[in-house]
Amino acid sequence: MDRPFPIISLSFTALLMLLLTVDIAFILVDAVAFFAKWAGMISAIPDELKITRDGALPEMLGYVKWAIIIVALVWLSIRDRWSVPFRWALVFVMVLVDDSLQEHETIGAMLAGRLTLPASLQAQSQDIAEVMVFCAMGVIAVLMTATLFSRNGAVARALSLRFALIIAFLAFFGVALDFLHQTIKLFSEGTIAADFLPQFFGLLEDGGEMVMASVATAFVLTLPGIESMPRRLERAPG
Repeated sequence: MDRPFPIISLSFTALLMLLLTVDIAFILVDAVAFFAKWAGMISAIPDELKITRDGALPEMLGYVKWAIIIVALVWLSIRDRWSVPFRWALVFVMVLVDDSLQEHETIGAMLAGRLTLPASLQAQSQDIAEVMVFCAMGVIAVLMTATLFSRNGAVARALSLRFALIIAFLAFFGVALDFLHQTIKLFSEGTIAADFLPQFFGLLEDGGEMVMASVATAFVLTLPGIESMPRRLERAPG
């Protein structure tokens, strides 16, 4: 199975290191700017450089990564006449749409007002609703890809297992850490920790998503461990 774009000859490690260098640079700039503002050295952190701000440069770079992944997978599907990459492309379309349009937040806000929760959880109704939306998205992703682990041969399984790990880590950073971030933000209000902990977990959450987008991009463009597997043996439907 060939790479989607053979012109990209870098190894997985080399391409990943290149992408991570950019990610780490943005994360460090954000962290240094935060401490500089806290120390009174600057009056404000430039919005364009905040990795936690929607529409900022780091976020836009993330959209580009997801778009590259989608284009590469669709091209693989067309070139090799194989539906497996296309089905994963649909999953990443869902990731891109949610990331760029904040669908989980929008739908979560609509759902939060309809939830019947104990008084102790009312303050977190938005976060709980967002987790429910993420779970629904996860169910859709499973329905689209579940058969790829058992009915489409060794290459489909190998490809799908790696994508499943990437999605699982994305869920950890985007769902679990986000929920923890919002919980810490809520309970640290009025304490000295409110100046640092929410920002730290926000940086960890969005920085983790940036890194996983880079891992996914480097994997799709180089297919390490997949590239040498013979597609000619894959004759199962799909």
